[in-house]
Amino acid sequence: MALRFVTASLLALGASGAPSCASCSFELASLVAEELNLKEGATVKALCEEDAGVGLKLLQTGTGRTHAISATSGTAPAAAAATTKAAAPDGGLVLAHIPYNFGHTIEKVAAYGTGNQAMATYGPVQAILNSPTASTESRWAVVKKTTRSFNDSILWGHMNPDLFALSKVTGCPLYYTPGKYWPTEVAEAYFGNKTIFGMLRDPYERLVAMFRGNIANYGGSYPEFVATCDVNGAVRKMMTDYLAGHTTHSFGCTFVPQSEYFDAPFGIEIAVDNRLFPDSANKLFAERGANNLFINTEDILHVTGCENSWTGDLDCETKALVKQVYVRDFKLLCEKFGYCLQSENTCIKGVPQMCPTNLTAKALTATHCV
Repeated sequence: MALRFVTASLLALGASGAPSCASCSFELASLVAEELNLKEGATVKALCEEDAGVGLKLLQTGTGRTHAISATSGTAPAAAAATTKAAAPDGGLVLAHIPYNFGHTIEKVAAYGTGNQAMATYGPVQAILNSPTASTESRWAVVKKTTRSFNDSILWGHMNPDLFALSKVTGCPLYYTPGKYWPTEVAEAYFGNKTIFGMLRDPYERLVAMFRGNIANYGGSYPEFVATCDVNGAVRKMMTDYLAGHTTHSFGCTFVPQSEYFDAPFGIEIAVDNRLFPDSANKLFAERGANNLFINTEDILHVTGCENSWTGDLDCETKALVKQVYVRDFKLLCEKFGYCLQSENTCIKGVPQMCPTNLTAKALTATHCV
């Protein structure tokens, strides 16, 4: 089933001027209903009412309870606060979207800029783009009508309607599939002669995020473990299922090793350190001259729930399974960033709610495996 983004009372930020779900959704629905042959506002209205008050949430159609993937409010630096200007040039870059590596955040900022209005627009647009009744043509119509300035907008990954086709190799949409599996003509059109970049994340920490996300068809849902925040049990199940061949390309290709996105042809050329996100991405954009492409704290979509679960809660048996599956990912972390100690426990300090609130105490009881 298709994934969809839902905007609902964006972070309850009405007091700070954020558009409400209803006003934003109906405005967008009226713009695009004719392309999708929908009753005006019906689809997005239903999504908003279903999840009112939750914030921006990534949902799997037809699932039960999930954890939110939220946008956290922050204060944008003055130099990067202007969001009404046309999109900055892409700096000769193009994103390879590795699932669960903040790709949605990067795509949102590239297409819509920063701040509450960008967030309010992106959610409903994603709901519409992911509609199973949408065609490539209607998706392009939506993108053209909603991006800041279509000729200047940067349409990476999930924001590019040409990448919604399913891969014959993975069964996932192309935007989640390693470039080496794309049809040549699509890959050449999307990647062109630009430099391919992608986020590279610690495998332990990435799996913890999937557990906390708890989304049925995007990383998987583990209610029996979520109930007690048993991250070790959940990650062990993830790895045993993968090694048994049950989940090779399942759940939106989230378990595909990150290293496969670096393989030729059309592999990642510049690895960006996910541990230092968003500063690492902003540094790359600045170095490449994409000076108006800047990710503020308030722009970041991130998981919530089981806030004190982290990599240090994984026992040595579970970590051994992770190392077995993602041996090439760990090698890349060492080669690209010098993170060569595979027993290291990490979290993303630059993103709210991605480290335990009691990190100092948690570190004292964390596992340290050889």
